[in-house]
Amino acid sequence: MKNSITKSFEMGDYAIKGAQIDGFSMRLHDREHLSTEVKYVPACCDSFTKEQVEELIRRIMEKARDFMEKLHENIKCKVIFMDFEETGFAPDSDIPSIEVRSLEKLHVIYRFSVEYYI
Repeated sequence: MKNSITKSFEMGDYAIKGAQIDGFSMRLHDREHLSTEVKYVPACCDSFTKEQVEELIRRIMEKARDFMEKLHENIKCKVIFMDFEETGFAPDSDIPSIEVRSLEKLHVIYRFSVEYYI
């Protein structure tokens, strides 16, 4: 039975081109819920432009889709953008419609959870 989260990803799996990881932590709430908190900062300058934030959001959603492809079908991932009213999105949905602005860092939580039991 695949009722628990038994696979996690390493810090390098969360890396995104054009950004550096400035904060990283994982919290296993129980065997069915895991949160990975990542803070991305620009690799080239002091802050992300509005366009860079839009691109970063797109790449984060792609990364979450990739995670879901590697996990058991009953484990889902939700992406929460803490800098945008803690708005959460499922990676299999459309790219989020967020009012983007320039940021010094982008704070994201990847939330993995068992959605149903098989």
